[in-house]
Amino acid sequence: MSRRKQQLVTTTILIIIITIVLMAVVISDAKIINITNKISSKKALIVHCESLDDDLGALAVSSDGVYHWEFEDETFSRPVVFWCNLALEDGRLSFVAYTEGGAGYVVLGYDVNETGIYGPDMFDFQRTYDLLHPWKRIQLP
Repeated sequence: MSRRKQQLVTTTILIIIITIVLMAVVISDAKIINITNKISSKKALIVHCESLDDDLGALAVSSDGVYHWEFEDETFSRPVVFWCNLALEDGRLSFVAYTEGGAGYVVLGYDVNETGIYGPDMFDFQRTYDLLHPWKRIQLP
């Protein structure tokens, strides 16, 4: 093989490798989180979720309403973790809504009812849907 052809082959291989690396970075790894208010008493549910980098803000979610957000895992930074605080007039609870490296969910759905929050265990590869956290009742004066 001539020197010119060898340089062309080497250049082509380098371009292919760079293209593959760039595609791996650009391909979307979007995640979707939904927290649905299933409380039958038609009470508004206050939901506030955040990560170390993003504060999604607090929102009053009406009955059958959904607190929804989408995001992507960070390729070259610290792992993404979202935690949420939920509040009713007489109850509070906090939970981790997403941890990067869990069971590989793309869409995570949580239902909140009178007993607490139901959803998947992020490290349960059998994909069960159970009570994750009960309400912590507070005494009102």
